[in-house]
Amino acid sequence: GRTLTYTVELKETEDLEVDLNSLRNYMKNKIYDKPMRALQCLEVVLAAPCHNTAIRAGRSFFKRSEPGKAFDLNDGYEALVGLYQTFVLGDRPFVNVDISHKSFPKAMPIIEYIEQYQRQKIDKSTNLDYRRYDIESFLKGMNIIYDPPACLASAPRVFRVNGLTKFPASSLKFELDGKQTTVADYFRSRKYNLMYPNLLCLHVGPPLKNIYLPIELCRIEDGQALNRKDGANQVAAMIKYAATSTNERKAKIIHLLEYFKHNLDPTISHFGIRLENDFIVVHTRTLNAPQVEYKNNNLASVRNGSWRMDRMQFFEPKPKPHKWAILHGKINYMSVVDFQGMIIQQSRTVNVCLNQKADIRNYRDERELDSHFQDFKKNQFDLVFVIIPNSGPFYDVVKQKAELQHGILTQCIKEITVLRKCNLQCIGNVLLKVNSKLNGINHKLKDDPRFLLKNAMFLGADVTHPSPDQREIPSVVGVAASHDPFGASYNMQYRLQRSALEEIEDMESITLEHFRVYHQFRKSYPEHIVYYRDGVSDGQFPKIKNEELRGISAACSKLRINPKICCVIVVKRHHTRFFPNGAPSQYNKFNNVDPGTVVDRTIVHPNEMQFFMVSHQSIQGTAKPTRYNVIENTGNLDIDLLQQLTYNLCHMFPRCNRAVSYPAPAYLAHLAAARGRVYLTGCTKFRTPKEEYAKRLIVPEFMKTNPM
Repeated sequence: GRTLTYTVELKETEDLEVDLNSLRNYMKNKIYDKPMRALQCLEVVLAAPCHNTAIRAGRSFFKRSEPGKAFDLNDGYEALVGLYQTFVLGDRPFVNVDISHKSFPKAMPIIEYIEQYQRQKIDKSTNLDYRRYDIESFLKGMNIIYDPPACLASAPRVFRVNGLTKFPASSLKFELDGKQTTVADYFRSRKYNLMYPNLLCLHVGPPLKNIYLPIELCRIEDGQALNRKDGANQVAAMIKYAATSTNERKAKIIHLLEYFKHNLDPTISHFGIRLENDFIVVHTRTLNAPQVEYKNNNLASVRNGSWRMDRMQFFEPKPKPHKWAILHGKINYMSVVDFQGMIIQQSRTVNVCLNQKADIRNYRDERELDSHFQDFKKNQFDLVFVIIPNSGPFYDVVKQKAELQHGILTQCIKEITVLRKCNLQCIGNVLLKVNSKLNGINHKLKDDPRFLLKNAMFLGADVTHPSPDQREIPSVVGVAASHDPFGASYNMQYRLQRSALEEIEDMESITLEHFRVYHQFRKSYPEHIVYYRDGVSDGQFPKIKNEELRGISAACSKLRINPKICCVIVVKRHHTRFFPNGAPSQYNKFNNVDPGTVVDRTIVHPNEMQFFMVSHQSIQGTAKPTRYNVIENTGNLDIDLLQQLTYNLCHMFPRCNRAVSYPAPAYLAHLAAARGRVYLTGCTKFRTPKEEYAKRLIVPEFMKTNPM
């Protein structure tokens, strides 16, 4: 093999010396900016014992599984368990440790991958045209090891895969010594006959170079931490694998800490750092759950994070009868008729006003879908149920046509749900969505004299980013705002902006539009704005304060109003977990803390308004608390009242009868951003975000009558 010499130049971006005194200053004084550089320095030190024995991915170190003991996620992936570690600052410095789960491609010959997971038997006549897309999607961007035949007397080499070639090795030509030759003939001239000459080759190395390798001589490299989104099969298998009780999770963390032996590492010792053996004990408070109010002052009590709606009706459905229709594809007509009957039956129970009969129509393709939507719009239909295939992008197509082209309200439901899962409980859950889409109110919370926020708007925002391998796709902004007295009805705005930009660029115009809708419903402007901002990392807090809050203030100035503003950052991507004493029980099989548990001491900075809260009952696995950081509070809202208000808003998500893990405004903003992402489906070439957004404006009338 060749010997290569590289020259590596290291360039320091800031001063060579890191001032660790900044940590002490931050702990003593009320300094807004965290000393991120000093924290990063300590994290580098903390990682010292992990590099040689584990695979690094972000702040997590994954221990390689023993042969045959890895958890198979199917489709060529396996799950590894790792230790997450980072420094955090509470009333003293802490090391936050937790377990991480990540999928890794299995180290195996590519031929074996194709046979095992693509279910394609390989022989001399096999070509991969039929499986090309799936195989290429799996291998693209992955490192493979090329094992030259023994007759070439070359060492194995690692390459990155660009994709599959258009032609098989038997006909794929390249230039060698001024002559054209095929890949198969090249190896034959080197005394090696390819076993599978009809297979496509891998295009590897620099994309502009023509380096082609036969698949049969390549294998997948071990321990690759890929930055790609897992498929639906991997996600489902991973959730099942990772769902453990608090007791099991704690035991796994302790096992990994013992494996890495931080306190025996000379680098860590040199910096004078020593980790305690025990977890920190924190004091908790449990907030009282609110009572949920339905029509005629009927109240439902919340128990273990959920409540029952027995014989109760929605708080405020829209009174006029709604014209509605059902569109279906290949599903049996009588199944659709049965579905219609269950919708009518359950709508009477919960008091959603639908006409006694739906207009049932069949569609065969997208063109017919267009025609039906156009006719429904012309005849002023209020709602269309669309029964969609169980897989594929048809949901995205429906939403694009209905909301961007025609301005018609749709409720999608999968064929398998209509055929196999369609009971009254399922229909009840669907009608929760339908009533809120029709601008009705499913429930409110019983009035509490402590919360006298007159004319309050609850605002939520989120920005979703494309995966690292899709940077050409814009980021999507979703902002939801309440426009009723109860924080129950929301309208939404979405925008497109530069990929990976954290702060919302267009906050002023978004806020002005929300003010317009609020005034339309309330005949006044808000006196209080409680803004829950999701999807922000710690280092971005100053940007949110300087950019987004400035945009909200600019919108207020244009309308000459001066509402009190409270901005709360909602942080879900963290690794703090609570491990209560005791054992799992029949009603709490994962041994989680109770919904409403709050921690606002010890592990939070004493000079910041910050708290952790578990507002929901985890269905599986260890409950993840949400962390809340208050970065603006011009109305001086009391922290205890803000915690209770936040907990109450977790019970206001309109699509289920249970408390969710973070407040409804932020949750709905996430859904708004997800809908914006749906509008991008099918587009492969993107212009500027503003140009792309201009092509995808929601029909204005639809936005006015069906704001969420």
